[in-house]
Amino acid sequence: MKLLTLLLSLLLPLSAVGAQADMDSLLARLESSSWVAEGADPSQRVAYVFTDMACPYCAELWENMQPLIQHPDNSLQVRHIIVGLIHPKRSFTQGGAILAAPDPAAALAEHEGHYDDGGIRPLERVPDAIRSQIHNNTALMIGLGLQGTPALVFEDSQGRWRLAPGVVGEEALRAEVFQISEQ
Repeated sequence: MKLLTLLLSLLLPLSAVGAQADMDSLLARLESSSWVAEGADPSQRVAYVFTDMACPYCAELWENMQPLIQHPDNSLQVRHIIVGLIHPKRSFTQGGAILAAPDPAAALAEHEGHYDDGGIRPLERVPDAIRSQIHNNTALMIGLGLQGTPALVFEDSQGRWRLAPGVVGEEALRAEVFQISEQ
């Protein structure tokens, strides 16, 4: 329990990131970004994760989320906002492959589930429209003052929007992000 308390103390109120940002405007910008959804549909709540295809920590967070996404009590939809920061070629060509896929959620799962083996096959050429989506997502992330991936934006159990930079462990994901009680 001490670990959970420590992790929760590291979570930042989202308002601290965007100091004077109007929350409705910020949430609208997140909603209108290019994302890949997994989890509950329809959902009672959403969370956003800035994800880079060249980020091993993004793959770890994705892995930590899977049992909760598949949990029968899950009412959260996770929206992965694909960015291109870490390794421009890999980030864009693999991110583009995911966004261009007929089933982007399955493509994301293929990539993250096989990250250590190189992930999804990259696109030879990323279409301009998809390249623009990844650029816009990256600009949104940078505009929020975020400097690394993954960065998880979610509504806590008290209705406050929070930012959790880095990998969030399963216990904190269960309690605060997914809000699924242990049985």
